[in-house]
Order: sequence, then C-alpha cells, then structure tokens
Amino acid sequence: MTGTLRVLRRGGACAGALAMLVGCAAQPVAPAVAILHPAARLQVLELPPSVTDASLRRLFHAGTKEKIPAKTLAADRQHVAQLVDGALQQALTHATDTPLTSATVTSLDDAQDLAIGQPVSSADLAALQATHPADAYLLVQVTDYGQTPQSWKGAYVGFEVVTTLAIGAWLYVHTATQVLVAPYLAQESIEEFSEGYAGFWLLNRLSRPVRIEADLVDGKTGKVLWHDSETGLADWHWANVWHMNAVTQDQLLQISTDHAMADLMNALESK
Repeated sequence: MTGTLRVLRRGGACAGALAMLVGCAAQPVAPAVAILHPAARLQVLELPPSVTDASLRRLFHAGTKEKIPAKTLAADRQHVAQLVDGALQQALTHATDTPLTSATVTSLDDAQDLAIGQPVSSADLAALQATHPADAYLLVQVTDYGQTPQSWKGAYVGFEVVTTLAIGAWLYVHTATQVLVAPYLAQESIEEFSEGYAGFWLLNRLSRPVRIEADLVDGKTGKVLWHDSETGLADWHWANVWHMNAVTQDQLLQISTDHAMADLMNALESK
C-alpha cells in the first residue's frame, strides 16, 4: 500500500510538473522579448533633446540679462546630445543581451516626425528601413535636463491641492471650526508653495535631474513594444548649495545622465 502511495504521489507530482510546463509553454511571450532574439538587428536612434529653450537658459545662462541667441541655444542642445550619447555608449558596453551589445547607434539631427510614446507611421518606418534597416528600433530622447521633471511638479501640486481642500472641507462642515477654514487655506498655500518649490530648487541644484525616455519599436509594424522613462539623480554634496560653478554643474549633469541611461538599459534587459 505504501509503495502504491509512493507511485501515485510520484505520478501526481509528474502530472503537476507536466501541467506547469504546459501552462508555461502556453503563456504568451512578451512582444519585446520575442523581437529581441540574439540574431535580431537593433538600431538605437537618439532623437534630438526636447529640452525647452527656457530650461536651457535657466541651466546654462542663469543671471544673464541679455537675450540668448538662437545659435547659442542650439550649441547648448548639441552639448546635451553629446552627453546623452556618451552615456548611451557607456551603458551599451555594460549590456549583456546580444541585440544591445551589437546595436548600431545613430544620432538624428532631425526627429523625422518621430515621437516618444507614439507608434511610427508606415511612411516614417519605410524611411527608417531605407536608411537604417533593422528588426527593431530603440528610440532614446532626453526630455528634462538639469531640472525637476514637469511631471513630478504636477503630481506634487495635485496631491497637495487635493489634501488641502479635503481638510478645508472637513473644517467647513463643522460649525465650531468654520472660522478656521480661511486662515488654514491661506497658511497651507504659503507653506506648500515655499516648501515644495524650495525643495525643487534644492533638488535641481544638488542633483541636476536628467530624465530620459525610450521606446522599443517593431521594425515591421512600427508599434511600440516597450516604453519606459528614468530620471537620474547625482548624489548630494551639501557644499554645492553654496558653491556651484560650471565645472561642478557639468559633472553633476554627467552623473545624472549616466544613471538615467544605465537604469533604462537595465529595465530593457529585464523586460
């Protein structure tokens, strides 16, 4: 009887393992994984930075009262592109997946109507295949450079507005605390504005945030198979609050850029 039970248990275990294997085999393979097989040809396309002129002025020309010429801003944007390219090349050297390690990198002077987060149209895809044939395209673009990403500010402000109004409403519905509503809202508005934006200023000065976004695009259909964004932050050194020069700023920007790009490549490899 004991031997029979052992056989049944073994049989049950084998059946369970078989069921698991069948189940695993039946699970759909993620599109990004399926297309990035070892023999795949991957083209990495660096889109021009989408950093605004206002951000470039605040970052590279703070305190300058004269109007910054368009030629100077173009040079600033080129400088940003070079730092991003260096970070990308470094990140690819540490990659382990074959498509990434053997990828061809191209910097595009013109975005050619390509936009991060959007599928590539058939016309643009045909143009890409004609000039940069590949099975997949990895589009990379820096969107925020040296400043807190706008999405962070929006999330912070939205959270503070909701919580402040909720507390204000709670005070208002109680007769005994209605007189506190106006002073409370006034005080909270001043505090959140000063604390929040002072915090952003400090973050910008000490860490020089750099946000990079990326899309993995199917070379046949133009569909976005994978999308991610990472914000790199340099380590804080409190002396930089009082002493900041162009050399230190460039070092912080390079560190933040390297961190963001490395995180993106790691995220793609672990897709």
